[in-house]
Formats: sequence, structure tokens, C-alpha cells
Amino acid sequence: MAKLKQQIKITALYCRLSRDDEYSGDSVSIQTQKTLLGQFAKEQGFTNCEYFVDDGYSGTNYNRPDFQRMLNLVEDGQVGIVIVKDLSRLGRDYLQTGYYTEVVFPEHNVRFIAINDNVDSAAGDNEFAPFKNIINEWYARDSSRKVRSALQAKARNGEYTGSYPPFGYCKDPMDRHHLIASEYAPVVKRMFQMALEGQTCYAIAKKLEKEQVPTPRATLMEAHGKYETIERAKYPHKWDKGTVRNILQNPMYLGKLVWQKTQTKSFKDKRIVARPEEEWITVEGTHEALVDEDTFYTVQQRVQVKQPAPTTNPENKLRGLLFCGGCNSRMEFSSATGRKNCGHYCCGKHRHYGGKECSTHYISVKQINAVLLEDIQRHASLAAVDKEKYIAYLTQLSEKEWVGEKASYTKEAEQCQRRISELDILLKRLYEDNVFGRISDERFASLSADYEAESRKLKDRYKEIQTLLDNYAQQSRDAKEFAALVEQYTNITELTEELLHTLIEKIVVHEKEVIDGETVMRIDIYYRFIGKVGSEDDGILITPKTRRASIPLAPGA
Repeated sequence: MAKLKQQIKITALYCRLSRDDEYSGDSVSIQTQKTLLGQFAKEQGFTNCEYFVDDGYSGTNYNRPDFQRMLNLVEDGQVGIVIVKDLSRLGRDYLQTGYYTEVVFPEHNVRFIAINDNVDSAAGDNEFAPFKNIINEWYARDSSRKVRSALQAKARNGEYTGSYPPFGYCKDPMDRHHLIASEYAPVVKRMFQMALEGQTCYAIAKKLEKEQVPTPRATLMEAHGKYETIERAKYPHKWDKGTVRNILQNPMYLGKLVWQKTQTKSFKDKRIVARPEEEWITVEGTHEALVDEDTFYTVQQRVQVKQPAPTTNPENKLRGLLFCGGCNSRMEFSSATGRKNCGHYCCGKHRHYGGKECSTHYISVKQINAVLLEDIQRHASLAAVDKEKYIAYLTQLSEKEWVGEKASYTKEAEQCQRRISELDILLKRLYEDNVFGRISDERFASLSADYEAESRKLKDRYKEIQTLLDNYAQQSRDAKEFAALVEQYTNITELTEELLHTLIEKIVVHEKEVIDGETVMRIDIYYRFIGKVGSEDDGILITPKTRRASIPLAPGA
């Protein structure tokens, strides 16, 4: 009777093949495993055999579909025997594999057989099995390291190593490791343009949905058969703001490869964690750019700001640009509630803490728009009248702020280089003294370690200084960029969101103060490329009746 019961139970023939195992030859292929297991079961007289196959699954992943199906049958008491080619087919994590072979299977009276490893639980404990499991885990660890190293080498060489290309690109059929623009590239370009014009991620998503543009998930499903079982596959045109934001923040659209922004915790723990930006692999010019740098970085500032839908506050053209001069928090917008109460901005921290933090820094939309329009018109006019003179003026203003710092940093850089050269000479002499026995090994180790540490510190500082000096040199080039940009707006009569977010980096609003018996408010406008035009105390002063600018109306005035 017991024998009949054993025959009724399933003989589970389990096969597994991962991508890494594919390169090991036919000896571990699914078909080879099935043939081996079927022949062994026949020779041993096992009946009621059923294959469980997981093709393309790592041995460190135990959430495999057929493996989990087999475990469910084991727990239901429907499996009598589990047979695998070897222990590595069951898994490559020695703790997990040991848990199933030493705990789960015996607990449910399941006989376990690993043919090539001579493991059979019916023959008693196999002392060698735990060591085989450890060796299998080492193999998985080593494979993971080799694969990661190979992918890093390809990425540094500018080869695209992702499974699927970003939305708007496809893999070059002539070279699968490089990207070319796809039929959806115009959609990506349009998304950036809409964001530049001030539309929120939510508004862009709704517009694309209305126009029945396929989502990135839908295009992958159509091209590669991916996500077919996902519920959202039923709605191929259902865009959401998160998808739009991810596209707008992806630096791949600048035409450069950015790799290793994330990684798994380990070869066993597949949870994704973010990597520090300094550890990213970035290679410039690997494929066609779909957006220019000015547009991309302008859009980044837009999408980082949490914004309500524009339909709720169409007056709020300055969303994300206004900052409180007292606490540096973002200014918040309030729409008009009556004829006497126009739309205005005030300190966000002051509002959120019920007036207990900072102060209101109240300024109306009408006031700030008038100030910005006048100031932009002034800059545009100066650039149009005499661009070269205007550029010289902007460069002169920026030089006043950093000319002293530049001299100081230049001197420090020279000192660093001189000391690094001295340390190189000292280390060579120290080495010679040690070789000829003039100083002991202990003394050599101590002194050389100190010199090496000092040299590394100086080299790091030298790099920092060079970066600062490069930034100063960039300022003169930025003046030319801004002049060419602002010149386009000579004849403007009203402000648009696109114009404001194209020209302006931020606006700082200070609290009202009394100057010469008059209540005034200072506004600092930081333009793109050139920053704030004027000295630290300069800005634009507004009063209830008049405005006056502290910057000259013409270069040199």
C-alpha cells in the first residue's frame, strides 16, 4: 500500500538554465537536462514523472515560476521525489539550497536526488553536499563579477549595454551596441519643448494620452514582447506624470551614455540601489542628441519643482523661480480672490508655519511682472544696440567679483605644484636611503606614508582649484551666450513662461525696508549664464509708486 502511495505521488524532474549557463555548452542546456533526468527516472523505475523547467533564470533567484510551482506541490504533499542534474540546478545560494534540501524536502518526506553530485537523501546524509553548495555559490559570485566587469568595459567604450533602448531610440541594426533615433524621437523633442514652455509633467502626460501616443511600456511590448502580462498593458496610451518626468530627466537624450546609475545590492540580493553620481560611467557623443544642453538643464529646474496643474493658476508663470531672501525657501503663489486682492507670492515657510517663521515677503504678480519686463527689455536693448560693448560690460562686472579670488587661487595652485614636485624628489631620495641602508625599513615606511598622504591631498586640492579657475574662465564665454540669448527679446511686450524660464535662473525677493524715509523692497534677478548683474548690495528696488534700477542703463554709464 505504501509503495502504491509512493507511485501515485509526482516525480518532479527539475531543470534550470540561466543566461550565464548558456555559454557553458550543450552539457547544461534544457534539452540535455530533460533527456538525462528522463532516462535516469526510467532506469530507476520512477513513474508519474513531471518536468518543471525554468529557462533563463539565475541560480541566485529562487522566485522562479516553475520552482515555486514545484514547491507548492511539495507543500501540498503531492511530490514524492525531486530529481535534478546537479545541486547547482536547484540553486547557487548555499544557504537557500541547503534550506530546501535539509529542511523543506525532509519535512514533507520528499526524496531528493542530484545525479551528477551523487546526492540521494534515501542513502542518508551526504557530508559533501554543503561544500558543493558553497562552490556553486562561489561560481555565481565569480560569474556576477565577470559579467559586471565586462559590462563596465563596454560602457566605457561607448557601447550601449542595456536590454532595451530609451524611449525615442532604437538599437542600430548594423551595430546592436549603439543607438539611433527611432520613430518616437519627435515625441521626445516635443515633450522637452512643452516642458520648456512651462507645461507640467501632468499636462504633458494628459496631452500625449489625448493624442493616443503609445507609452514607452507599450512600445517595448510591441517591439520586444515585454510587459505583455502587466495589467497596464491593456492601456497602451495611458501616460502618467512619472513616466514623463523620467524621460525629461534622462541625460541619455543629450547624446551621451550614462551607465551604472543604479546597481543591485549583491549577486544574491537583487534590490536596486542608487549609486553616487561620481561613480556613474559617462561617455559623451555616443549617439544622436534629441535635445540641446541649454534646453535640458532648463527643463531640469522645471521638473524638480512640485507644481499644481497650470489650469488652476494660469497667472503663476514664475513657478519655481521665486525664493525668499530671508530663509531661502520657495515663494508660494496665491491666486486672486477678489477685485482688491490680486494674485501674489509670499514666503512658503512663513505660510506653512502660521507666520511663526520668517516674514511674509509679500509681492503681487503685477509688481514682479512689471519689474521683470522692464529689466529684460533693458538687457535686450543693450545687446541689440552694441552687443560687443554689452558683452564687455557683463564681463567687467563678473571680473570685479572674482579678480581677487582668481589671483589667490592661481597662487595657491602654483604652490601646490611646487610642493608636489618637492615631495616627488623627497620620496626618491628616501627610497635610495632605504636601499643603501641609511634609514631603517620602519623609518622609510613611516616617512613615505606621510609624504604620499600629503601628495595625495595636494593633488586633490590642485584639481579643485583648477575647476574653480575653469569656472572663472567660463564666465566670459557665458556673457556672450547670454547676450545672444537676450537679444532675441528686444521687442517683447509681455512675459511668457517659456521666456521667463529660458532667461532667468532664480529671483530672490527681500523683505520691505525703509530707505531715506521710503518703504522699498529689493529684488535680485539671477539670469542664466551671468547670474546677478551688479554687486552684492545691488538689486532692483521697488516702491508702491516707483521702481528704480541700481544697474546702469547703458554699459559704462
